[in-house]
Amino acid sequence: MTAKLTLFFFLSLVMFSCAKHRPVPLDVQCDNDIKLASKHFKASNDELEKDMRKKLGNLIKAAKIQQQHGKYPSCIDKAQRALTLLKADEQSIKEK
Repeated sequence: MTAKLTLFFFLSLVMFSCAKHRPVPLDVQCDNDIKLASKHFKASNDELEKDMRKKLGNLIKAAKIQQQHGKYPSCIDKAQRALTLLKADEQSIKEK
């Protein structure tokens, strides 16, 4: 009887902990990444070189287009690449 009760308790804990951690849906992650990339892009637009502004702007636009077509993994990839380039550029500016 105690073995069954212990097993029930253990399985209940496992199920509760699994139910608590849900991944973010791809469409929400795509939207969040685009917003974040756009925010950082607008904030650092004055400090960026012309070719970097164009590249980042194109990546963000491409991510928005992928979002409109429901291609969320591609949207996330493009927004993340824009964020990575922005962070790398911010670090290079700080080093100067």
